Amino acid sequence: MPGELRVYNCGPTVYDYQHIGNLYSYITADVVRRTFEYFGYRVTQVMNITDVGHLVGDADVAAEDKMAVTARRESVDPLVLAERYTKQFFVDRHKLNILDPGVVSKATEHIPEMIALIERLLANGNAYVAPDGVYFDITTFPGYGTRLNAEPPHEREAGARVEVNPNKRNAADFALWRAAKPGDLQKWPSPWGEGNPGWHIECSAMSMKYLGETFDMHSGGEDHLFPHHECEIAQSEAATGRPFVRYWVHTRFLRMDSAKMAKSAGAFLRLSDIEERGYDPLAFRLLALGTSYRKGLDFTWEALGSAQTRLDKWRGVIAEAWQAAGGVAAAVSETDPNRTAFAEAVADDFNLAAALAPAEAAVGHATTGDVETKRRALGLLFDMDRVLGLSLRSTAIASTSLPAEARVLLEERARARERKDFERSDALRDELLRRFGIRVKDTKDGQRWERDDRKGA
Repeated sequence: MPGELRVYNCGPTVYDYQHIGNLYSYITADVVRRTFEYFGYRVTQVMNITDVGHLVGDADVAAEDKMAVTARRESVDPLVLAERYTKQFFVDRHKLNILDPGVVSKATEHIPEMIALIERLLANGNAYVAPDGVYFDITTFPGYGTRLNAEPPHEREAGARVEVNPNKRNAADFALWRAAKPGDLQKWPSPWGEGNPGWHIECSAMSMKYLGETFDMHSGGEDHLFPHHECEIAQSEAATGRPFVRYWVHTRFLRMDSAKMAKSAGAFLRLSDIEERGYDPLAFRLLALGTSYRKGLDFTWEALGSAQTRLDKWRGVIAEAWQAAGGVAAAVSETDPNRTAFAEAVADDFNLAAALAPAEAAVGHATTGDVETKRRALGLLFDMDRVLGLSLRSTAIASTSLPAEARVLLEERARARERKDFERSDALRDELLRRFGIRVKDTKDGQRWERDDRKGA
């Protein structure tokens, strides 16, 4: 419907912690949602949680069930494992100011929908039952594997080692349902015997349940392009006879030392690793905003440090301007040049890198302008932050929220400055920083302060 956006985000497979490369993709999805809401759209956002075994290679000979491998290693039930890592995933999302989806759909809670979709594909002649499960026959869907990818599947897979599965009609057929194997930790009854769903069928069944057989946008990481999203398109459109998704958004990889970050490589950074080095998670978000999702993110500690410096500067300016403006931000004029430039940038394929320039200009006005100029600048920054997601208004409000004892010390310091008792003034400044994490600055308009939690007691 006009004014609405229905969007599905490929969520995590919760067999381990999510690394910052995974989280980078969800920042992109969050920016997409925030941008549409910024322009007045009502967004219905659905995200799945894959808490069923996610196999590499589907039901082929060398398939590895990631959930089972970790569950056995940690000696826990797969659903206990899934709950643990799902909770941590949302903790990390909240630290990055990623908005919660309207619907979070767990694969284990949608097995009947998956079975029903497989039955439609069998009835349409697009799938077949084999001794080890049910497979989608790719020859029944012309153009399979080329909707999102320029190269056909056989060229992309050239040179790769492919295990031969004699139960398949075609080597590239993919599993819709896998027959249970000895030792499986997760299995459900089905018309084809006990087993578990293929990875791809999960997203088709859940997205269409909540968003309809055709919906507006589907997002995920670069690694989802093939086979996952191509398989989703094939099985969904074969079942319904209708277009599946109108627009796709794929975030390119986060790279560290010129290589993509992946759990399989054994070396990856969690958000907690960043925090342990003293960085704010929102500095990572700001770093991510500075590049196009189509290019991916080159992560370095130096770049993160620069983002932290920039974020600290913005917070300091906003806190000082908010205090000087008496806690008032002006209403935003849609004809303001900086607001116009920001809106045009985010509307241009979510170009946040370009949108940061008018945001910086607003920070400059908040630094140098008179009270009314500061109020207009604050209004602009708070408006832009609806997309940026950096908690700028919270920064301003926090700047006037102090423990009573800290406020007493600030007032005492102001009196010390007035009587030119600079020794006492300096001692109080140091005490405020040490005890409360409050950094005081002296300006022509009087003392101003900002929080520096990393320096506080």
